[in-house]
Amino acid sequence: MNYSAEMTTVRQKLADLSVPPKPLEHTVCEERNAICDRHGVFKQRCRRIALYGKEIETKTECPACLSEKLSELQQAEAEQEKYRKRSKIKTLMDNLNLPERFSDVTLDNYESVNPDAARCLKLCNDYATHWPERLKRGGGLVMCGKPGTGKNHLALSIARHVINEHQSSALFTTVLRIAREFKSTWSKNAECSEADVIKRYTQPDLLIIDEVGVQFGSEAEKMILFEVINTRYESMKPTILISNLALNELTGFIGERVIDRMNDGGGCTLTFTWSSYRLRMAA
Repeated sequence: MNYSAEMTTVRQKLADLSVPPKPLEHTVCEERNAICDRHGVFKQRCRRIALYGKEIETKTECPACLSEKLSELQQAEAEQEKYRKRSKIKTLMDNLNLPERFSDVTLDNYESVNPDAARCLKLCNDYATHWPERLKRGGGLVMCGKPGTGKNHLALSIARHVINEHQSSALFTTVLRIAREFKSTWSKNAECSEADVIKRYTQPDLLIIDEVGVQFGSEAEKMILFEVINTRYESMKPTILISNLALNELTGFIGERVIDRMNDGGGCTLTFTWSSYRLRMAA
């Protein structure tokens, strides 16, 4: 139900009652006491007009009833908006492709084991907190370094934040998955084109690409990754890259052009150099 139009009508009725009645040609307006079943006596305005030989009379409603109705409509609209928001968040979370292992990650439950980890957490918090600005400028993040240090945790926590707080769309994928989708378009019987694949990965407000460096690293695969990132860069869409390679290895692998585009628009590169959580737990 659209409550806005009804609220506008009620507000206008209350506003009309707060000022003297407007003089209208061929009408007579008078004020008299009336009784409301719920609120008792109130001042009612009655306007009479002769039309086609008949006298027509209009009467104003009880102001207290109008105020209550406005409050009820506002509450109903707020509940409707909450429902819409919950439904949208659920749809966005379903479309995120969030791995079950990371279903409960948040920026609050990331373990800062040392000052470098705390710095990465702070930068990710800043990135999420200033998401509207990031979305406007297209700034991305590069997360590289040792495995098991929480890169996926932080990236997916950012995705959950932008979905829950801003209802922005996000998608988690891997380089191999993107490459496979591209290569599937090269078949004669392909159901979609390269442009369709580019569109799929350009549409989300935030794209997270994991396992950068796992693929074989052919020139074709590098061009595919660059095409996705560059298209998002031109569309001012933020991208997060996750890699277990060191920064110099990653730069050599995907090229300076990709790193430059990731760091533009307020983006930055985070290096995870400490030992794996999983190795510490095993020890």
